[in-house]
Amino acid sequence: MHNPQRAVEIAYLIPDQFWSSTISSTVEVFHGMTLSPRLFQSNEFRGFNTTFLRCTRARVTGFSGLRFDTEYFASTAGQQRFDVLIVPSVWGLSLDSLERARPALAWLKAQHAQGCVVVGLVTGVLFLAEAGILDGREATIHWASANLFRQRYPEVKVSPKIQMVESDNIITTSTTPATFEALLLVIQRFLGDRSAEFASHYFTIRDKDAPLPVFLEPSCNDRLVDAARDCIRLNFARELSLAELARQFNVTPRTLVRRFLSATGLTPMQYLGKHRLEIARRLLQSTDLQIQQVAEQAGFASATVFGRCFKRAFAQTPRAYRQSLPTTRQ
Repeated sequence: MHNPQRAVEIAYLIPDQFWSSTISSTVEVFHGMTLSPRLFQSNEFRGFNTTFLRCTRARVTGFSGLRFDTEYFASTAGQQRFDVLIVPSVWGLSLDSLERARPALAWLKAQHAQGCVVVGLVTGVLFLAEAGILDGREATIHWASANLFRQRYPEVKVSPKIQMVESDNIITTSTTPATFEALLLVIQRFLGDRSAEFASHYFTIRDKDAPLPVFLEPSCNDRLVDAARDCIRLNFARELSLAELARQFNVTPRTLVRRFLSATGLTPMQYLGKHRLEIARRLLQSTDLQIQQVAEQAGFASATVFGRCFKRAFAQTPRAYRQSLPTTRQ
């Protein structure tokens, strides 16, 4: 039975003294995409619903005096399961505000455990750390908060020189411009490469001739192959067969392989393997995850299979590759 498309459910969990531009700039892009559904959709998702939630019962105000109409996170709206939770940047963050937000952060942690993508923007990353979801992971944050962050959250590997870190359904950014990189990554996650690339140009996030972010690929001018690539990139972490992929697009496996080879020089399954290796290489570059964890997050059946594939592709083991990287992270 065909499942109808639904909107991506996005909630902003907004503390007091929020930096309003890290909310409004992204909300307007999401809303613009919803008003242009023919341009931005996938087989599963069509548009975005946004909900504004606050961490405490008291009303929240931006540090510049701006306000949003918010609901308390434990209200009726806060009882649903969201696809994405975004914590905006905060001006003059105090430890008291983190303490007051503790019930909301327990709810955020539960949402993440159910598969929600959680995004921390600039100093909003502190709320993710306070919730405990960054322990044992790598994150980035604004340089001015790095020392406080290291002292308070010693279990988190913080790298303020990196503008964006993404791993295990958690995205953190260290600068306001990187907010838009996180936005494109969210769009890509749910609507695919083509929608993220088009959104980048349509909303003038970057010049049309500017290089694409590393997590996007340009169109190969074959709509079937573009759609199949998007499907692979959205489902790389699970088992995905050629027959299943072809069935989703109502073509034979032979047709899909022929079109894919013509457009990319690879079969769909070769492309899947290459994409998994690129995901793994980014994780090796930007996180301290163990090799087994990297293998799992990149969709490999085991660390042994991952190691064999990685060495065949890059002529060195994953561990040796990580050790060869320049030590620029702090």
